[in-house]
Parts: sequence; structure tokens; C-alpha cells
Amino acid sequence: MNDPKANLELIKDFGINGYENIRSLAEINLRTWEKLVEKQMDSFGLFVDAGIEQLAVNKNPQDIKGLLDKQVALSKTLSENIANKNRETVDLANQAGNEYRSWLENGINTFNSKVSAVAGEAFKK
Repeated sequence: MNDPKANLELIKDFGINGYENIRSLAEINLRTWEKLVEKQMDSFGLFVDAGIEQLAVNKNPQDIKGLLDKQVALSKTLSENIANKNRETVDLANQAGNEYRSWLENGINTFNSKVSAVAGEAFKK
């Protein structure tokens, strides 16, 4: 490692790899953020739809039993839809976690291979 050119090449390689790793991390973050926002908007849409249905049910109540039955049906439908969205969000979180883990392992492997190569060169001299 007494060669300045080799030192600069090493620094350049680490800089390029660092930039590429940060860029790929930003892409993972962006994809995950977009998917989370989409899930949140879907959930918000479910609440809006349930509110509209609630207004329609309460518009002309004929009898209290019929009204309560419709309220229960609306609540059941909303809770099932929200539970499904929650499961989808958990799946998304697991997928994102796997992507982050893969990114980290790739970065560690790249770093280790670069350091091992430099160490091997240093020991040859």
C-alpha cells in the first residue's frame, strides 16, 4: 500500500461502491414508501366508502331492527376489509425487511471482498 496510485484506486472503488449502495438503498426506500402510501390510501378509501354507505343506510330508517342489522353488516364488512389491508401491510413490511437484509448482506460481502483483495495484495509485497 505504499503506491499512491493504488491507494487512490482503492479510495475510488470504495467511493463508487458506497454511492451505488446508497442509491440502491434509496430505491428500496422509495419503492417501500410508494407501496405504503398506496396501502394507506386504500384503507382511507375503505373508510370513505363505509361512511357513504353509513349515510345511505341512515337516510330512511324504516325500523330499528333493520337499521341495526344494516349497521352490523356494514361494521362487519369494514372490519374484514381493514383486516385484509392489515395483512397486506404486514406482508409488505416483511418484503421490505427482506430487501433491506439482502441489501445489507450484499454491501457487507462487497466490502469484505474489497478488503480481502487489498489485504492479499499488501501481504504479497
